Amino acid sequence: MGDRHLTATGPSERNPRRRGGHRTRTGPGRHTATDAATTQSPGRRRARRRTPTPGTLLWLASGAAALLLSLGVSGTLSDWTSAVLGNSTNSAATATAVVLQETGPASQGTPVCRSSDGAQSTVNSYTCTTVNKYGGTASPLSPGNSRTVDVTFKNIGGANATSFQLAPGSCTQSPTAGSGTPAAANVCTNGDLTVAVSCSPGTTYAGGSAWADLVYAAAAPPGATKTHTATAGDLDVGASWTCRFTVALAAGAGIADQGVTVTQPLTWTLSQ
Repeated sequence: MGDRHLTATGPSERNPRRRGGHRTRTGPGRHTATDAATTQSPGRRRARRRTPTPGTLLWLASGAAALLLSLGVSGTLSDWTSAVLGNSTNSAATATAVVLQETGPASQGTPVCRSSDGAQSTVNSYTCTTVNKYGGTASPLSPGNSRTVDVTFKNIGGANATSFQLAPGSCTQSPTAGSGTPAAANVCTNGDLTVAVSCSPGTTYAGGSAWADLVYAAAAPPGATKTHTATAGDLDVGASWTCRFTVALAAGAGIADQGVTVTQPLTWTLSQ
């Protein structure tokens, strides 16, 4: 009887327990079991701990998220070791230009040339060899005969033009004047071969609305440069105009004019 221990008894033998938070005694020097919290084993105490409810877990998760958000906004968890600034709108534009298109007559197969064609397109300049404004050599002129060639131009660029210029080059002939038998006449200058030039707005030539500042009366192949200044948008983007060439051999042309081929380059310039 030297060691004390608590034993579990049946209901009739069980000592009174603490009620209402008070410890009771059964006799001198002898104690009953204290309240359940002091007599239960550690494992049993853990088993009686309260399990968090779903509502409690949700509240805790919300609180943690709010804390992380607060730290991110305040910079406590942010990275200050780099700074990034993006520019999403960076642009540039190229200027618009005039581009000249030339369309020859149906009798020549309706050829089309543009200033932007070929290897010289970087400078907007092109030499067209398929449009013959004097009509060519397939049907030579006889004294008293003439031919008419209409050529249509158009501004196909992105800018309006302010002027349109014709600069005739030097007239040359083959055979050269004075060569052969009889000696060939100088057809480029003697006036037996005449060239007339006139231009009007639109895709069809109309003599009644011809430009007064770009016209060559019938005479020896021209040498002077002439310029038309834009009027009422007639050289604007998409505008067309037609130039008529009339080449004639005088009825009284001498025999020295026979068998001569005349050639003359013509340069057209459309400017902003």
